[in-house]
Amino acid sequence: MNLKVRFARLLIVAGLVSLPASVAAQSPVQEERIAASFVLALGRTPTPDEIQRWSSVDPVPLADDLERHRRQLRGDSAAERSVIVKASQDAFGRAPTEDEAKGPSGGAGIYLDLMRRHLQWLPGHPAEYVQVMHRAYRLLLKRDAYSVEIDYWTRQPALSFALLVGCIEDWARRNRPGLMATTGVASVSINSPYLATVRLSSGVAAEARAAAGLVQAGDAEQAVALGRTLVAPGAERVASVGGITFVAAGAPDLAAATRNP
Repeated sequence: MNLKVRFARLLIVAGLVSLPASVAAQSPVQEERIAASFVLALGRTPTPDEIQRWSSVDPVPLADDLERHRRQLRGDSAAERSVIVKASQDAFGRAPTEDEAKGPSGGAGIYLDLMRRHLQWLPGHPAEYVQVMHRAYRLLLKRDAYSVEIDYWTRQPALSFALLVGCIEDWARRNRPGLMATTGVASVSINSPYLATVRLSSGVAAEARAAAGLVQAGDAEQAVALGRTLVAPGAERVASVGGITFVAAGAPDLAAATRNP
């Protein structure tokens, strides 16, 4: 056999052998993108079937995955309603009002859009925000927030009910027994039973923040040094326990807390 032909065949075989390894190396990153898009667009993690179905198409940037969710919600009123309810539960700790359930004119958008609007609304309605705090404390500690705790949370950027619950849970875990009033750095754990979370690599996290319009407080290096690696609406000043980078929404079971007044 001609040496050149033999060498060419060896190159082809080597290329075919290396291809699966390359595809496998891309798969976890793409699955991260897909999972992050579900949390940001629907407020929940995807099922294994959804991961498999979304992975069957050519890999796309996370921003494109979010747009795919937008299109699907616009064509599915039941799914859109589900996202509206989920965003209200996660933002306020209650079911949406009749007006909120209708969604804004032109379509409700994805979970991320709704959460951003809710968090912009809360600071202008302090009485409602205090009720959100009370609901979080009732869920975790079976009491209302103390006045000093209301002052503590009010001094910070508004947090959703879901993140308040996650922060209070972590504070209570670290300070038991003998709980007094909430103080210190607001932080949440990726293992919180009150949150639906997906761990992200730093690259996918940066992509998610860019696609979702979420920013970290301070520069990127400072944010990482302070553990501010959580990807979620309103979480720019919340620290992640252990500095773990993850995207979060309220856990499915958190809806039970909406029974609180």
